[in-house]
Amino acid sequence: MHEIILRQHDAARKLDGKGFILGIAGILIRLAIAQIICNLLISWTGVGLINLAFYLYAVWLLIQFMRSTVAGYVYTLREDELVLERRLGDSTITVIEVPLESVAAMRPVRMGERLETAYRDVMVIDPAARPAARVRAAFVLSLISSRLARLAAGKNVEQEIGHVLVYDDQNNVRHACVFRPNEEMCRALAERLRERFGFDERMTHAKVRTLYSRALERAFPSLYPYVDPLVNPEDVAWAKAQVDEQREKKNAAKKAKKQPKKNAKPDGQDEKSARRRRKQG
Repeated sequence: MHEIILRQHDAARKLDGKGFILGIAGILIRLAIAQIICNLLISWTGVGLINLAFYLYAVWLLIQFMRSTVAGYVYTLREDELVLERRLGDSTITVIEVPLESVAAMRPVRMGERLETAYRDVMVIDPAARPAARVRAAFVLSLISSRLARLAAGKNVEQEIGHVLVYDDQNNVRHACVFRPNEEMCRALAERLRERFGFDERMTHAKVRTLYSRALERAFPSLYPYVDPLVNPEDVAWAKAQVDEQREKKNAAKKAKKQPKKNAKPDGQDEKSARRRRKQG
């Protein structure tokens, strides 16, 4: 039995009357919209089994509501591993055991980060460490317009919402797990992880070059330093230099056209010489 060094227990967040009413109202509104959509699809297709999707969606909404209001979280640091648990009452519903030797990095994660651009497998233990709905909408809008994405996300995109633990499993597959350790747990992990604590291991790999990641890099450049930009700054500087050079050549050509020729005579002198020739002829 491994000795427990530190344990952090986050109980379920208590809802006041207003929060509970708003939560139930939100669920009812979503169910009403889903029911309307299902009815329209059934009338168009004639397939009654579409109602099954509505019931599955209702169950999923209920589970999400319980996770955010009833579920608690327990983080246990042992000598050689970190155990992350999600509990529903006295029952454990999710357990992740991470050997400390397999941890590649642990660092703060900010609200405007979409970890799926760097990691294929991302697990969020505490829903409070998930980006807000407006930020998730900004991720989609970044594909359309960087300005719209920034307007939708607001000013809190760089706010820290938790920590991400990056580790490898037995098959050398990289995973990312987001949780919310308190200050005491962070200090204990920093002592054991040492240089891996606060280290951004994404910068040690080849830069990401997907359309989604580039769109996010344009909208929130400070949050995506590991992404290859859609437009390379060096290429922009080279193109600007080329444009300036061509502009200077055009301006020089215009000035040369405006300057009179040195051997050319004024119009008055040409007319006088022509008259003299006529008289002599």
